[in-house]
Amino acid sequence: MLPGKCKDVTRLLSDALDRRLTVHERVQVRVHLPNCSGCRQYREQIALLRAAAKAAAGQGDEEA
Repeated sequence: MLPGKCKDVTRLLSDALDRRLTVHERVQVRVHLPNCSGCRQYREQIALLRAAAKAAAGQGDEEA
C-alpha cells in the first residue's frame, strides 16, 4: 500500500472502528491527514455517524 493515498486512508479510518490499527497504519493515517481536508472530513463524518448510532441504540434500549 502506498502511503498517503486517500482510498487507503479512508479504508484505514473505517477499519479503525472495528480493530486496532498497526503502528504502520496509524503512522500512515497521521502523516496523511494534515495534508488532506477530504480525509479529515471523512474522519469527522464517520465519528458523527458512530455517535449517532450509539445514541440511537441507547434510546432504543430505554423504550423497550
